[in-house]
Amino acid sequence: MRFAEYLRAQRVAAAPGRDDRPWVIAHRGYSGAAPENTLAAVDAARAIGCDFIEVDLGISGDGTPMVLHDSTLNRTTTATGTIAQMSDERISLADAGSWLGPGFAGQRVPKLRTLLADLAEHGGRLLLEFKDDWSPGAVSQVAADIIETGMADRIIIQSFSVRTLEAARDLIPMVPRCLLRLMPRDGDVELAHALEVIGYNPSERGFFARRQLAEEFMELGFGMFVWTVDAPAVWERLLGSGISAIITNHPGRLQGYLAAKYDAV
Repeated sequence: MRFAEYLRAQRVAAAPGRDDRPWVIAHRGYSGAAPENTLAAVDAARAIGCDFIEVDLGISGDGTPMVLHDSTLNRTTTATGTIAQMSDERISLADAGSWLGPGFAGQRVPKLRTLLADLAEHGGRLLLEFKDDWSPGAVSQVAADIIETGMADRIIIQSFSVRTLEAARDLIPMVPRCLLRLMPRDGDVELAHALEVIGYNPSERGFFARRQLAEEFMELGFGMFVWTVDAPAVWERLLGSGISAIITNHPGRLQGYLAAKYDAV
């Protein structure tokens, strides 16, 4: 499946970034307004109508996919410890919201299954990032959650890890995938074809440093989601380049910026 096929399957008439404005993707949920990777951040992104909500996945010591960026709880919760050495129950006891303010006290590190149930009830589409390198067995736990909740058509997967993307391709081929890169590399076009991804997602710095390679990907029909871009001056540089989406911590600001550009009379 190529990006254009994905858009047709999703009944998206105008290609983002080419025929219309690029998609707005909320980074770690609406992390500029709520604690990252919590249900509060997901709800805040959904409330303003983000096209996709990006979240991160780790896995607990007992094999449960958890929505968390770091390998430890230290930075974003009241607890400490490495999640690969903890049970999902213990991880779920940590307060993942009060570090940002008392109004978010009681937010938890969600299980993926909990997040998918929330989306099934309230709506939204996920850009689901597998952090680090996942074994096929670990990816199968995510596959089970996606299949059992019936959410395959609301998710795009992304990862830096070739092994992870290979496992996702083999286990849940119906879920589209994107290859993440900090800096685009020679040979990535061939790799993207082998992985059967629909998109190629470089960092802001990588996109501009390897602009010719990025443009080759777009000419070949791959989607391109550039991360993580919060500066209006960079949004301006990206507009008109043909990229499909901008991933940002401040999706509300980006929406306002795009509205002024595309909706001005």
